[in-house]
Formats: sequence, structure tokens, C-alpha cells
Amino acid sequence: MDADKRQSKRLPFSHSAKFGEKNPPGRISFVTDLSEGGVCLKTNTVFQPGTRVYLSITIDGVNYEAEGVVVWAEKAPPSIMHQVKSGMGVKFTQVDEGLLEVYNNKLQVSVYVKPEQ
Repeated sequence: MDADKRQSKRLPFSHSAKFGEKNPPGRISFVTDLSEGGVCLKTNTVFQPGTRVYLSITIDGVNYEAEGVVVWAEKAPPSIMHQVKSGMGVKFTQVDEGLLEVYNNKLQVSVYVKPEQ
């Protein structure tokens, strides 16, 4: 999703996730960033923009469920996947409140400024 269309701050995030067009999702990926409105998935299996997807994101052993729509997708050959962007952006249509709580906690930490001593 373009930064100018984003409604909330994107935060770096590194957690495993499952995604797919069916629920429960079965494909494995990694979330590379999280915002209140969606996620970026690093994967070599991408769906066309507009595709509805189900997500299960695991954080500290807890699974958070979400549904969303693919807004962008880029696929790179497996041999160069670590060198170029390969994955897709998913905009949430439904999201577990617990995942939003994780996001808000992480956001508070990211904007904390250490007081001068």
C-alpha cells in the first residue's frame, strides 16, 4: 500500500504467519511490517490484488486471526528472494483485537523518547 494511502504508522515486525484463501490458512510466510490497517507478508507465493485472504499470525506462541484483501503483490524468483522484495501487502477487513493491542503497544515503545538526564 502506498504510504500516502496508509492510515496508520507502519512498524517493523518479524513474526511467522500462515495465510491462504481458505480458513484455516495453510501457507507459511513472515510478517515484515505491521500497521493498524494491514501487514506486509514476505513470501514467494503471492495472490492477485483484490484476493480475499485469511491470516494467522503467531506472536510469543499466541495465534491472532485476521482477514484481509491483497492490495499489492510482487513475486521474485526463489534464488533472489532475499535480495529483492517478494511478497504482498494485505489490508485488514477483520482483525483480532489482540493483534491491534500488540500493534499499539509496539507503537508506544517506538515513539518513546528517553528523557534528558
